[in-house]
Amino acid sequence: MTPVSANAGEYRSRIGLDSLYIAEVTVDTAAAYTADTPEWLAPAAEAIQEPSVSTETQFADDSAYDVISSQGETVINLTVTGIPGEMMAKITGETFDAASGRVFDTGGAEPPYFALMFRSKKSNGSYRYYSYLKGRFDVPAEETATETDKPAPKTVKLKFHAIKTIHVFDIGSEDQSVKRVYGDEDTTSFSGATWFSQVQTPVAVSPSALSAIYDPLDNAAGVAVTKTITITFNNALPDVEIYHVTVTLADGTLKACTNTLDTTKKIMTIDPNTNLAGGSTYLVTVAVTDVYGQRLNAVVNFGTV
Repeated sequence: MTPVSANAGEYRSRIGLDSLYIAEVTVDTAAAYTADTPEWLAPAAEAIQEPSVSTETQFADDSAYDVISSQGETVINLTVTGIPGEMMAKITGETFDAASGRVFDTGGAEPPYFALMFRSKKSNGSYRYYSYLKGRFDVPAEETATETDKPAPKTVKLKFHAIKTIHVFDIGSEDQSVKRVYGDEDTTSFSGATWFSQVQTPVAVSPSALSAIYDPLDNAAGVAVTKTITITFNNALPDVEIYHVTVTLADGTLKACTNTLDTTKKIMTIDPNTNLAGGSTYLVTVAVTDVYGQRLNAVVNFGTV
Protein backbone atom coordinates (compact mmCIF):
# COMPACT_ATOMS: atom_id res chain seq x y z
CA MET A 1 0.00 0.00 0.00
CA THR A 2 1.36 3.42 -0.99
CA PRO A 3 2.14 5.66 2.05
CA VAL A 4 -0.02 8.75 2.48
CA SER A 5 1.65 11.92 1.19
CA ALA A 6 -0.20 14.89 2.70
CA ASN A 7 0.63 18.58 2.68
CA ALA A 8 0.78 20.56 5.94
CA GLY A 9 -2.30 22.64 5.05
CA GLU A 10 -4.50 19.57 4.88
CA TYR A 11 -4.34 19.27 8.67
CA ARG A 12 -5.77 22.76 9.31
CA SER A 13 -9.07 23.16 11.16
CA ARG A 14 -12.24 24.28 9.39
CA ILE A 15 -13.54 27.65 10.55
CA GLY A 16 -16.12 28.71 7.96
CA LEU A 17 -18.99 27.70 5.69
CA ASP A 18 -20.41 29.19 2.50
CA SER A 19 -21.56 28.50 -1.07
CA LEU A 20 -24.52 26.23 -0.30
CA TYR A 21 -25.76 24.92 -3.67
CA ILE A 22 -28.26 22.34 -4.87
CA ALA A 23 -28.93 20.67 -8.23
CA GLU A 24 -31.92 18.50 -9.00
CA VAL A 25 -30.98 14.94 -9.95
CA THR A 26 -32.80 14.23 -13.22
CA VAL A 27 -31.49 10.74 -13.97
CA ASP A 28 -30.00 8.10 -11.69
CA THR A 29 -30.15 4.66 -13.29
CA ALA A 30 -27.80 1.83 -14.08
CA ALA A 31 -27.19 3.49 -17.43
CA ALA A 32 -26.56 7.11 -16.41
CA TYR A 33 -26.44 9.83 -13.76
CA THR A 34 -27.30 13.44 -14.63
CA ALA A 35 -28.20 16.54 -12.64
CA ASP A 36 -29.23 20.11 -13.42
CA THR A 37 -26.85 23.07 -13.22
CA PRO A 38 -26.25 23.91 -9.54
CA GLU A 39 -28.10 26.90 -8.05
CA TRP A 40 -27.59 28.74 -4.78
CA LEU A 41 -29.85 27.52 -1.98
CA ALA A 42 -29.50 30.03 0.89
CA PRO A 43 -26.98 31.77 3.18
CA ALA A 44 -25.43 28.95 5.22
CA ALA A 45 -24.72 29.12 8.95
CA GLU A 46 -23.99 25.48 9.81
CA ALA A 47 -23.64 22.06 8.15
CA ILE A 48 -23.30 19.00 10.37
CA GLN A 49 -22.60 15.75 8.51
CA GLU A 50 -23.62 12.61 10.39
CA PRO A 51 -23.09 9.28 8.61
CA SER A 52 -25.10 6.32 9.87
CA VAL A 53 -22.64 3.50 10.59
CA SER A 54 -23.44 0.08 12.02
CA THR A 55 -20.62 -2.04 13.41
CA GLU A 56 -20.76 -5.59 14.75
CA THR A 57 -17.98 -7.66 16.25
CA GLN A 58 -18.01 -11.34 15.33
CA PHE A 59 -16.74 -13.78 17.94
CA ALA A 60 -15.17 -17.17 17.31
CA ASP A 61 -12.92 -19.48 19.33
CA ASP A 62 -13.87 -17.60 22.49
CA SER A 63 -12.49 -14.25 21.26
CA ALA A 64 -13.17 -11.38 18.89
CA TYR A 65 -12.59 -12.71 15.37
CA ASP A 66 -13.73 -9.96 12.99
CA VAL A 67 -15.29 -6.49 12.91
CA ILE A 68 -18.01 -6.01 10.29
CA SER A 69 -19.36 -2.57 9.46
CA SER A 70 -21.82 -1.06 7.02
CA GLN A 71 -22.82 2.50 6.24
CA GLY A 72 -26.29 3.79 5.50
CA GLU A 73 -27.45 7.31 4.80
CA THR A 74 -25.62 10.44 5.85
CA VAL A 75 -27.82 13.09 7.44
CA ILE A 76 -26.67 16.67 6.85
CA ASN A 77 -28.24 19.09 9.32
CA LEU A 78 -28.17 22.55 7.74
CA THR A 79 -28.87 25.88 9.37
CA VAL A 80 -29.69 28.73 6.99
CA THR A 81 -30.93 32.27 7.53
CA GLY A 82 -34.12 31.79 5.53
CA ILE A 83 -35.53 30.24 2.35
CA PRO A 84 -37.80 31.90 -0.22
CA GLY A 85 -41.17 30.21 -0.73
CA GLU A 86 -40.36 29.28 -4.32
CA MET A 87 -37.14 27.54 -3.26
CA MET A 88 -38.88 25.80 -0.35
CA ALA A 89 -41.52 24.47 -2.73
CA LYS A 90 -38.82 23.23 -5.06
CA ILE A 91 -36.88 21.20 -2.47
CA THR A 92 -39.99 19.78 -0.77
CA GLY A 93 -41.95 18.96 -3.94
CA GLU A 94 -44.79 21.36 -3.20
CA THR A 95 -46.36 23.77 -5.71
CA PHE A 96 -45.34 27.40 -6.13
CA ASP A 97 -47.90 29.60 -7.90
CA ALA A 98 -45.88 32.30 -9.64
CA ALA A 99 -49.00 34.32 -10.50
CA SER A 100 -49.93 34.84 -6.87
CA GLY A 101 -46.54 34.27 -5.22
CA ARG A 102 -48.03 31.59 -2.95
CA VAL A 103 -46.97 28.04 -2.03
CA PHE A 104 -49.60 25.31 -1.93
CA ASP A 105 -48.57 22.78 0.74
CA THR A 106 -50.52 19.56 0.16
CA GLY A 107 -48.88 17.80 3.07
CA GLY A 108 -48.08 14.75 0.99
CA ALA A 109 -45.83 15.73 -1.91
CA GLU A 110 -42.83 13.53 -2.63
CA PRO A 111 -39.63 15.62 -2.62
CA PRO A 112 -37.38 15.28 -5.65
CA TYR A 113 -33.81 14.09 -5.34
CA PHE A 114 -31.09 16.72 -5.22
CA ALA A 115 -27.32 16.93 -5.15
CA LEU A 116 -25.98 19.14 -2.35
CA MET A 117 -22.73 21.12 -2.42
CA PHE A 118 -20.91 23.54 -0.13
CA ARG A 119 -17.41 24.50 0.98
CA SER A 120 -15.71 25.13 4.31
CA LYS A 121 -12.94 27.67 4.87
CA LYS A 122 -9.92 26.50 6.85
CA SER A 123 -7.70 28.40 9.26
CA ASN A 124 -5.05 28.94 6.57
CA GLY A 125 -7.53 30.48 4.10
CA SER A 126 -7.84 27.41 1.88
CA TYR A 127 -11.15 25.59 1.36
CA ARG A 128 -12.44 22.05 1.57
CA TYR A 129 -15.22 21.32 -0.93
CA TYR A 130 -18.10 18.85 -0.50
CA SER A 131 -20.57 17.35 -2.96
CA TYR A 132 -23.32 14.86 -2.06
CA LEU A 133 -24.65 13.29 -5.23
CA LYS A 134 -28.14 12.29 -4.19
CA GLY A 135 -30.55 12.95 -1.34
CA ARG A 136 -33.86 14.42 -0.21
CA PHE A 137 -34.82 17.28 2.07
CA ASP A 138 -37.29 16.97 4.94
CA VAL A 139 -39.94 19.63 5.34
CA PRO A 140 -38.35 21.85 8.01
CA ALA A 141 -39.84 23.01 11.27
CA GLU A 142 -40.41 26.76 11.34
CA GLU A 143 -40.12 28.81 14.52
CA THR A 144 -41.48 32.30 15.05
CA ALA A 145 -41.70 34.43 18.17
CA THR A 146 -42.82 37.88 19.20
CA GLU A 147 -40.37 40.72 18.81
CA THR A 148 -38.78 41.98 22.03
CA ASP A 149 -36.25 44.65 22.96
CA LYS A 150 -33.46 42.14 22.26
CA PRO A 151 -33.07 40.76 18.71
CA ALA A 152 -33.61 37.01 18.50
CA PRO A 153 -33.38 35.97 14.85
CA LYS A 154 -34.96 32.63 13.97
CA THR A 155 -33.08 30.47 11.49
CA VAL A 156 -34.34 27.62 9.32
CA LYS A 157 -33.02 24.14 10.03
CA LEU A 158 -32.99 21.76 7.07
CA LYS A 159 -32.32 18.04 7.14
CA PHE A 160 -30.85 16.44 4.01
CA HIS A 161 -30.73 12.63 3.75
CA ALA A 162 -27.82 11.66 1.47
CA ILE A 163 -27.71 8.18 -0.05
CA LYS A 164 -25.57 6.38 -2.61
CA THR A 165 -26.38 6.64 -6.28
CA ILE A 166 -27.94 3.82 -8.24
CA HIS A 167 -25.49 4.53 -11.04
CA VAL A 168 -22.11 2.84 -10.74
CA PHE A 169 -19.05 4.99 -11.47
CA ASP A 170 -15.51 4.11 -12.47
CA ILE A 171 -13.47 5.08 -9.43
CA GLY A 172 -10.20 3.43 -10.38
CA SER A 173 -9.59 -0.07 -9.10
CA GLU A 174 -13.31 -0.93 -9.05
CA ASP A 175 -16.75 0.36 -10.08
CA GLN A 176 -19.00 1.59 -7.27
CA SER A 177 -22.08 3.68 -6.60
CA VAL A 178 -21.08 6.86 -4.73
CA LYS A 179 -22.57 8.99 -1.97
CA ARG A 180 -20.08 11.86 -1.61
CA VAL A 181 -17.18 13.52 -3.41
CA TYR A 182 -14.90 15.97 -1.59
CA GLY A 183 -11.56 17.66 -2.07
CA ASP A 184 -9.14 20.01 -0.33
CA GLU A 185 -7.33 22.96 -1.93
CA ASP A 186 -4.17 22.00 -0.03
CA THR A 187 -4.14 18.57 -1.67
CA THR A 188 -1.71 18.27 -4.57
CA SER A 189 -3.50 18.38 -7.97
CA PHE A 190 -6.90 19.46 -6.54
CA SER A 191 -8.70 22.59 -7.72
CA GLY A 192 -12.12 23.84 -6.64
CA ALA A 193 -12.30 26.51 -9.37
CA THR A 194 -15.25 24.86 -11.15
CA TRP A 195 -16.72 22.94 -8.21
CA PHE A 196 -20.11 24.67 -8.37
CA SER A 197 -20.36 24.79 -12.17
CA GLN A 198 -21.74 21.24 -12.26
CA VAL A 199 -22.30 18.34 -9.88
CA GLN A 200 -18.97 16.65 -9.17
CA THR A 201 -19.46 13.13 -10.47
CA PRO A 202 -16.61 10.69 -9.83
CA VAL A 203 -14.36 10.21 -12.81
CA ALA A 204 -11.15 8.39 -11.97
CA VAL A 205 -8.19 10.16 -13.55
CA SER A 206 -5.22 8.00 -14.45
CA PRO A 207 -2.00 9.91 -13.75
CA SER A 208 0.56 10.37 -16.48
CA ALA A 209 3.62 8.14 -16.28
CA LEU A 210 6.32 9.86 -14.23
CA SER A 211 8.86 11.71 -16.38
CA ALA A 212 11.33 14.58 -15.95
CA ILE A 213 13.18 17.39 -17.73
CA TYR A 214 16.79 17.90 -16.68
CA ASP A 215 18.96 21.01 -16.51
CA PRO A 216 21.73 20.42 -17.54
CA LEU A 217 20.47 18.12 -20.29
CA ASP A 218 21.82 14.62 -20.68
CA ASN A 219 25.28 14.66 -22.37
CA ALA A 220 25.55 18.44 -21.99
CA ALA A 221 29.11 19.83 -22.22
CA GLY A 222 30.74 23.04 -20.99
CA VAL A 223 28.55 23.31 -17.89
CA ALA A 224 29.66 26.02 -15.45
CA VAL A 225 31.28 24.77 -12.25
CA THR A 226 28.84 26.99 -10.29
CA LYS A 227 25.81 25.32 -11.88
CA THR A 228 22.75 24.51 -9.77
CA ILE A 229 21.03 21.41 -11.14
CA THR A 230 17.23 21.34 -11.52
CA ILE A 231 14.87 18.51 -12.37
CA THR A 232 11.27 19.30 -13.32
CA PHE A 233 8.87 16.37 -12.87
CA ASN A 234 5.42 16.15 -14.46
CA ASN A 235 3.90 14.71 -11.26
CA ALA A 236 4.32 15.81 -7.65
CA LEU A 237 6.74 13.95 -5.37
CA PRO A 238 6.63 13.23 -1.63
CA ASP A 239 9.17 15.33 0.31
CA VAL A 240 11.26 12.28 1.16
CA GLU A 241 12.22 11.86 -2.51
CA ILE A 242 14.83 14.64 -2.21
CA TYR A 243 17.09 11.95 -0.71
CA HIS A 244 16.75 9.74 -3.78
CA VAL A 245 18.65 11.96 -6.23
CA THR A 246 22.47 11.96 -6.03
CA VAL A 247 25.35 13.58 -7.93
CA THR A 248 28.63 11.73 -8.40
CA LEU A 249 31.79 12.00 -10.45
CA ALA A 250 32.26 9.41 -13.16
CA ASP A 251 34.47 7.38 -10.79
CA GLY A 252 31.62 7.16 -8.25
CA THR A 253 32.82 9.86 -5.84
CA LEU A 254 29.75 11.42 -4.23
CA LYS A 255 29.29 15.20 -4.53
CA ALA A 256 27.70 16.76 -1.45
CA CYS A 257 24.55 18.69 -2.43
CA THR A 258 21.47 20.21 -0.81
CA ASN A 259 18.28 18.98 -2.47
CA THR A 260 14.95 20.82 -2.15
CA LEU A 261 11.44 20.67 -3.65
CA ASP A 262 9.39 23.76 -4.49
CA THR A 263 5.82 24.31 -3.28
CA THR A 264 4.34 22.38 -6.23
CA LYS A 265 6.49 19.36 -5.27
CA LYS A 266 7.41 19.05 -8.94
CA ILE A 267 10.65 21.03 -9.23
CA MET A 268 13.69 19.65 -7.43
CA THR A 269 16.77 21.82 -7.01
CA ILE A 270 20.14 20.13 -6.45
CA ASP A 271 22.57 22.73 -5.15
CA PRO A 272 26.20 21.53 -4.80
CA ASN A 273 27.67 22.60 -1.47
CA THR A 274 30.88 23.68 -3.25
CA ASN A 275 31.75 24.33 -6.88
CA LEU A 276 31.90 21.38 -9.25
CA ALA A 277 35.32 20.28 -10.46
CA GLY A 278 36.36 21.73 -13.81
CA GLY A 279 36.80 19.50 -16.87
CA SER A 280 34.97 16.61 -15.20
CA THR A 281 32.04 14.33 -15.95
CA TYR A 282 29.20 14.16 -13.43
CA LEU A 283 26.33 11.70 -13.14
CA VAL A 284 22.93 12.62 -11.72
CA THR A 285 21.23 9.43 -10.53
CA VAL A 286 17.45 9.57 -10.06
CA ALA A 287 15.42 6.87 -8.26
CA VAL A 288 12.18 8.56 -7.19
CA THR A 289 8.52 7.62 -6.68
CA ASP A 290 5.71 10.13 -7.27
CA VAL A 291 2.57 10.67 -5.14
CA TYR A 292 0.76 8.04 -7.25
CA GLY A 293 3.32 5.35 -6.48
CA GLN A 294 4.93 5.50 -9.93
CA ARG A 295 8.71 5.11 -10.08
CA LEU A 296 11.33 6.77 -12.27
CA ASN A 297 14.91 5.52 -12.54
CA ALA A 298 17.31 7.52 -14.68
CA VAL A 299 20.96 8.54 -14.98
CA VAL A 300 21.91 11.85 -16.63
CA ASN A 301 25.55 12.86 -17.29
CA PHE A 302 27.11 16.18 -18.11
CA GLY A 303 30.60 17.65 -18.41
CA THR A 304 31.88 20.81 -16.80
CA VAL A 305 33.84 23.52 -18.59
